[in-house]
Amino acid sequence: GTPTFMEALAANGTTNIQTSVTGVAASKRRFIDDRRDQPFDKRLRFSVRQTESAYRYRDIVVRKQDGFTHILLSTKSSENNSLNPEVMKEVQSALNTAAADDSKLVLFSAVGSIFCCGLDFIYFIRRLTDDRKKESTKMAEAIRNFVNTFIQFKKPIIVAVNGPAIGLGASILPLCDVVWANEKAWFQTPYTTFGQSPDGCSSLTFPRIMGLAS
Repeated sequence: GTPTFMEALAANGTTNIQTSVTGVAASKRRFIDDRRDQPFDKRLRFSVRQTESAYRYRDIVVRKQDGFTHILLSTKSSENNSLNPEVMKEVQSALNTAAADDSKLVLFSAVGSIFCCGLDFIYFIRRLTDDRKKESTKMAEAIRNFVNTFIQFKKPIIVAVNGPAIGLGASILPLCDVVWANEKAWFQTPYTTFGQSPDGCSSLTFPRIMGLAS
């Protein structure tokens, strides 16, 4: 299944490894440029869904290919492939299916020019009713279950990053086995900007990968 796997990587524009991230200003300009491509991205997401028949999901596309399962973020319930409980549950479901079938590994990528913009804060804010403690607990549980699915998955997970990976979209990457990124990929974890604590075990994994000072 190796040729098919490499073809799938190439189809997502991830044959080149991004070895460094440029300045924040350049990153912001790229993100603005990527957002301009959204009308095309939405048509592309619809086109990808129309061609898939084996599995039906709302926010992801799952392809069972020769020897591996390909999971693509293609969100309809959120913008920019951001993560809300519905998206996270679908990813968990696809990973659980791949864990039980004959797939040797999982390739995780995204449709469009943005990989993942992290948590869907608009979704969460809209659901902060008068009982904020209850809603916050539900949110935390959804994120915990999502992250634990990656931690407990016993087969290799290969991630193909084709654009911005922000917040939880970046912090889940160290929980996978191999990360490929193309020249349009960049990574940002704006936790202090949003007054948010680090998620996805990044307070443990990031120092181990990048060093404590970084």
